[in-house]
This record gives sequence, C-alpha cells and structure tokens, in this order.
Amino acid sequence: MVINIKKMKKILVSIAVVLSCSLVSQAQFFSFGLKGGVNGAKLKFSGFEANVLNADKVDLSTVKVTPAETKLGFHFGAMARIKVLSVFIQPELLFSAVNSSIDIKESVSNNIDELVNVKYNVIDVPVLVGMKFAFAHVALGPVATFNVSSKTDAKKQVQELVDDYTSVSNKATFGMQIGAGIDILKKVTIDARYQFGISKLTDSVKIGDKEYNTDQRQNQFLVSVGYFF
Repeated sequence: MVINIKKMKKILVSIAVVLSCSLVSQAQFFSFGLKGGVNGAKLKFSGFEANVLNADKVDLSTVKVTPAETKLGFHFGAMARIKVLSVFIQPELLFSAVNSSIDIKESVSNNIDELVNVKYNVIDVPVLVGMKFAFAHVALGPVATFNVSSKTDAKKQVQELVDDYTSVSNKATFGMQIGAGIDILKKVTIDARYQFGISKLTDSVKIGDKEYNTDQRQNQFLVSVGYFF
C-alpha cells in the first residue's frame, strides 16, 4: 500500500490545529471585573527617637513615636484575570484609603501622650500569579503603591512633629501580597490577603535642622469581594 506523505501531513496538521483550538478555547480565557472591600492597616517603623522643639517652643525632649492599633479602611477598583488551565495572572488597579495610628509620648515630663490617626490615600497596582483548586485559589505577587495624599488629626501641640513624620518622601513604594480565596459560579470572587512593604515609605525624617533615619512601612490585611463580567 502506497502512503501519500503529503496527504498525511495535511491530515496531521489539521488534527493538530483542531486540537489546539479546542484546548485553547477550553483552557485559556480573559475576564474583567470590579472589586471592593475593607483593609486593616498598621504602620511599622523603627529608629525614631529625637530631641525636638515644636512650633510653640514646647520642649519635646526624648519624644518617642511608636505604631499603635490597627485601623480599618477601604479599597475599590478594577481587576482582570488571564487563566491558562489551573494557573492565572491577575493584575488589579485599586484606590485604597488606608487608616492607621501612631502613639506619641514625651517620656521625661509626660506633657505629651497622644494617639494620632493617620490616613493615606493611595493607588495600589498588584500583579498576582495564582493557582486554582476546584472553586478555591491561592495567589501571590508584587504590588506597587503610589501615594496620593496623607493627613493626620493631631492636636496643635504636636501637629508639626506628626506632619513631618508622616510626610511620604517616596511617592512610589513596593510590597508583596499573598492570599487565598474562593470563586463562586465563575463570576463572584472572594479574597483574603496580607500585604507587607518591601521598600520604605521614607528613609529619614527631618525636623527643624536635624534629620533622623527611620524604617517606616505600611502593612495591611485586605478582604474583598469582586465580580467578573
């Protein structure tokens, strides 16, 4: 029996194309959606203890600034998911209102003992790589954070000190997100994540004529609900 090599090649190529198209159509897809949720944040910093004089000429000797309790904020924005088999890539663009607090104490005369709320408005851009297990998934990846604004509710006596301390010199910082979640009917996704800072919000704080080194970072937990269209 004579085998027609050219015809066999055409048949094999046709079979390969059909199988490839079928595999891609079933295993790879792109989804776009919206999400929102709450976040609990806490500032992390070290290396700040200074002798300073504030605008009212009150001697704030050995002022200590320490992170305080976790505060709730919120976030919302857009997301996309590119899925191949059980692996997916999920970039997001989120606006986040991040609330935290710091405790300011003057340890000698105890004239200063104040809990100050701090609010950062930021744009977060996480790009996560994840894997699905039935209806559940896990994911991790880098996140870029761009500072939009920051403010405090400090009293006048320590306003200058707090404003200097919470001012963000690095407008863009980087961190990591890691978390898990579930997908319901391929439309609704629920996530719980932890985000920790890799780069500092600022390397140093300048108060008056003195500059003090500091390690100041923003860590937070995030819980969100999203919907894919």
